[in-house]
Amino acid sequence: MGNTVGRQFCISQFQREVINGCLLGDGRLECRSKDGSSRLRVHHGWKQKDLVFWKHKVLKNLVSCMPRKIVCWKNPKNAKDYYSWYFHTRTILEFKELHEMFYISGRKILPKNILDLLTPTSLAVWIMDDGCNTGDSLILNTQNYSIEEHLKLQEVFQEKFGIFSTINKDRDKFRLRFNSENSSKLIKIIVPDIIPSMKYKIVPVETESVRTR
Repeated sequence: MGNTVGRQFCISQFQREVINGCLLGDGRLECRSKDGSSRLRVHHGWKQKDLVFWKHKVLKNLVSCMPRKIVCWKNPKNAKDYYSWYFHTRTILEFKELHEMFYISGRKILPKNILDLLTPTSLAVWIMDDGCNTGDSLILNTQNYSIEEHLKLQEVFQEKFGIFSTINKDRDKFRLRFNSENSSKLIKIIVPDIIPSMKYKIVPVETESVRTR
């Protein structure tokens, strides 16, 4: 952990909500010591470069290096390189509780307190990570979760936001789908936190300035 040993890091409520959204989506926590200290890894494709840098800006007091570009795939037909961007936070004890909530035996799970964790901001980050707009519906690519966890998510969306969803089969996995009416409700909730380059994830609507506090 280097010079992070013994240090305490202040994590704001906004940062916590962004981190929760990352963990519900593509982010992962890497536990790196016996005391439970962990680091958050953010990694997205080239098209989501702006999202990587936005997350880095939000979490700037928790990171020590700028995002890095790496080759994620080389096309064997023409030897063309395809790139992605990533960064890690520092390894800190403050992430221990989150690791215990989001992981069991190294497998990411839906936290038991998801009702409390799912806020408009965390939902927006989750949609930017895993959302897909088909034109007449919005899909949340939740294939890593079990059918029981999907049923729980349906309950949470209905109870907390008044939003209904269906569970769609995607090969041998499942994902959440929101029809046009419920997509509109969802978009109104999350749009203040959707950054400009990720608007393609939602139906275009007028929005206020994105928060980076």
